[in-house]
Formats: sequence, C-alpha cells, structure tokens
Amino acid sequence: MATLHLINASSHRSSAMLRCLSAATNGDTVLLIENGVFCAVAATFAHDVSKATGLNWCALIDDARVRGIEHRLAPSIALVDDRAFVDLVVSHQPIVSWS
Repeated sequence: MATLHLINASSHRSSAMLRCLSAATNGDTVLLIENGVFCAVAATFAHDVSKATGLNWCALIDDARVRGIEHRLAPSIALVDDRAFVDLVVSHQPIVSWS
C-alpha cells in the first residue's frame, strides 16, 4: 500500500516539503493541508517539486479557498474535499505528517 504524506506548512516557513520529498517514493500521495496548500501555488510548486516524479499531488479545497489561492494552484494538483480526504486516509498505509 502507498504512503499518504500530509504537509501542513508552507515551504517558505518550513522544510516539510523538502523532507517529505526526500522520503516519498513512486506511487505515494502527497496531500497539502492547512498552510501547506501554499506549496501548491503554481510558481512555488514548479520550483519545489521539479525533480519529484511518480507522486500523486492533492490539496484540500477548503484550505485553498480560505486562503484565496484556489485559482492559482498548479494544474497537476487535484483538489479534494473532506470526504476525499477520508478516502485517502482509508486507502493509504502508513500516513506521515510533515510540518
């Protein structure tokens, strides 16, 4: 089963994204939540994950909306609601939180 990585901190304020990318493997899913959704802004995302391949990227839609960035996200980011978040938790093992 693939790993679910949760990132809840911006790459400008934390090394969570870099640490996650060093641990994530092909087929894993990375879900950006809380301030972690700032990592999904198109310009930031392209810079931070330029060498990461084979990962599935998601962001929690409510967190992106609250921060007013839902229309600025990279096109490869799948927006998920709370129900899809639960589905990701159920379908992945282990779950690792990065902050």
